[in-house]
Amino acid sequence: MEGKLLKKIIIGIAVLLGLWVIFDLAYINISYVIPYLVEWSTKFILPWILLYWFIRLVKTKEK
Repeated sequence: MEGKLLKKIIIGIAVLLGLWVIFDLAYINISYVIPYLVEWSTKFILPWILLYWFIRLVKTKEK
């Protein structure tokens, strides 16, 4: 159990470092990209996720 969690943490750190290196090689300033992505995801993706879970809640309450 602990080994799986450690493996996931290591993979997550490796992915983040990989993205950082790719952005750095492409001369993309990550301090501008991350706030834009957070704003975009909360504006367009998060409402759909909340709507999905709200619909599931309503369906379980109806039964």
